Amino acid sequence: MTQALIATTQHQTARGSLQGWRRKDIELITRLEAIRDEIFADVGSTTLPGIRHERPAHSAEAISVLTHHCVDELRRAAGADTAKVERLTKTVLDLQQVAMDLYLNEMGRRTERLAECSAGLHRLRTVPSTSDLLDRLCEDVAVRCGFRRVVLSRVEAGTWKPWKAYLGEGDESDSWFTDWIDRGIPFDERAPEARLLTDHRPAIVYDTENAPVYRPIIVESGRSRSYVVSALVLDNNVVGLLHADHFPVPSRIDEIDRDVLWAFTEGVGYIYERTSLMERLRSQRDQIREILSSTVATMDELCESGMASAGRADSDPAGIDPSADFASRPSLVPLAEFTAREQEVFTLMAAGATNNDIAESLVITEGTVKSHVKHILRKLGATNRSQAIAWSIGNRIA
Repeated sequence: MTQALIATTQHQTARGSLQGWRRKDIELITRLEAIRDEIFADVGSTTLPGIRHERPAHSAEAISVLTHHCVDELRRAAGADTAKVERLTKTVLDLQQVAMDLYLNEMGRRTERLAECSAGLHRLRTVPSTSDLLDRLCEDVAVRCGFRRVVLSRVEAGTWKPWKAYLGEGDESDSWFTDWIDRGIPFDERAPEARLLTDHRPAIVYDTENAPVYRPIIVESGRSRSYVVSALVLDNNVVGLLHADHFPVPSRIDEIDRDVLWAFTEGVGYIYERTSLMERLRSQRDQIREILSSTVATMDELCESGMASAGRADSDPAGIDPSADFASRPSLVPLAEFTAREQEVFTLMAAGATNNDIAESLVITEGTVKSHVKHILRKLGATNRSQAIAWSIGNRIA
């Protein structure tokens, strides 16, 4: 419950910040429209550029054209109309101030959106599975990257198939998308989606009315006026597409939208590969853990059954103890032919010391102890350590 509340608060904060930048854009475009009206009153030209609220990023072109008009008019009015010259000079300064404010607003918006993109990717790194990652991808793209709607599609067999979506608050119904889930849409070589298969770079569609887009879903069902599409790439293969727009807000997609979505999809590709690897590692770990657990259980059963057999042999007078039989045999070589070190090792071994105990006692490596034990068994003609110990007891060596 707390995590859901935190997520909701973060979503509202990110959305509010983006709306703040857009309000600033609108204010600046409104100022630019007022300056254009002033120029029209002075110049009287009918060729002045129009100002488009939905595409503030393209206002620089309009400012450049308006500035040239003012400069040309200043040249013609020089020395003739002082009041007009002052008005035009002030207008040029106002245009440059608006241009600077638009630039700073754009840079601020880009920086903040890229920072939100980075924060969103950081949060996705904590998602435990690839299925969870894909389930929340569309909403995270929308909230963190500043879009209203996001659609995730799979790329299969030469088609792209709409799969998951985040439709925001402006879509009255999601039924239009439900009708398109898993329906294969062929790649038209003229469409922006097709270009992503080869160059993996995102594509902007500024105006869907004048672009070769797949109209049945994008225009007729989705009513998108402008969108950006980016590829999800794994092992250099396009496995998915992310479509995003600002519907129902009239703002058109711009270069900032493209760059932010591009950064996010590239990051998601790496995170998906990492999460997939961690899933495989966890699966292998669990398999190994199960194998080891089964092995330990089997060894426990063998040990318990061996102890039970030994107990039955001790209680059975007819039982035969091969070690006891070996104890009465003479060794293949006299004990005196053992080296001094072998005698030390044999004495400790006969007393029940382990290889590790012998190594620590004689200050030698455990590997050296194993080598001495092997030589001792060979000289005694014993097949195992138990027979050697039995022989030492029978001959009162220990």
